[in-house]
Amino acid sequence: MRISEKRILEWWEAPGIEGREAFDEEIVYLNNQAESLSLPRWAVLVRDLMPRWGFEPCAHRFFDGLEQVMGMIGAGKPGRRLGSCGDVPLAVHLRLQALGQEFLAWAAGKEARELGPLLGARTPARMEAARAVGQALSAFAHGWVATDEVLESWAERATHPLTRNLVDGEDAPLPKLLRHACAYNVLANVRRLAQAIGEEQLPEVRVCQEALRELPHAAPERLEQLWVVLQALARWLKKEPPQDAVQAHLFSMLGGRDPVREWLVASLYKSLKLWQVHIDRLLGQRHRLFSLI
Repeated sequence: MRISEKRILEWWEAPGIEGREAFDEEIVYLNNQAESLSLPRWAVLVRDLMPRWGFEPCAHRFFDGLEQVMGMIGAGKPGRRLGSCGDVPLAVHLRLQALGQEFLAWAAGKEARELGPLLGARTPARMEAARAVGQALSAFAHGWVATDEVLESWAERATHPLTRNLVDGEDAPLPKLLRHACAYNVLANVRRLAQAIGEEQLPEVRVCQEALRELPHAAPERLEQLWVVLQALARWLKKEPPQDAVQAHLFSMLGGRDPVREWLVASLYKSLKLWQVHIDRLLGQRHRLFSLI
């Protein structure tokens, strides 16, 4: 078996879904299709860019990347994809920088309109914790080397347990928040961190599965967008006409119909279907999803 063929078959072993069967009938069907088709290299490369671990619905730019993948199918050409783990938009970098400066201003006794009410009355412990957070957020735009230096420095010299518990270790709240700054809820996590400092408690930072759990109240539009894409892909696969202008737009992105594109769209549908099932399990919901076989 050639390396490229082996990669096609093994790709489904880590599609980003926890607790599912290793292979179900739909995946076997897609793998059989892949073996029977003479797949061009671009098709394999585009399939490798589809959603699984590292390209997940909790990512800030997940839907930007998903739109890019659909455009690649239509163009018949792979390209750069946004939305991977660690992909932090410039707007988020700038916002974190601004919030970092606000933490520092509050710790210096100055006005902090947004975070001040959350941080509460100034105490030595809260002020030290705010300085540590402010410096780490400000360093984040300069990369992980600069950020790690700040975190390690505070872990060594913190005089209050509140600060040390925030920064010491990979699973401490602040490193965890920054490591997942690509998450759609990163700014909500910063606010939770500020509120916890005000209460002198250890904050809950919600990332990955916990970020997905809070989609219904934090970002219900992301659930709606995922369902819209799934419905459009299902209609395309069933050779049904688009129901509205959005579906027509998605159909146009997918391009002309041929066996290779049909396999790619079916693979994309399956990867998103697995994510929908995963999210449904987390939320205690169930969607009726089109079967490929």
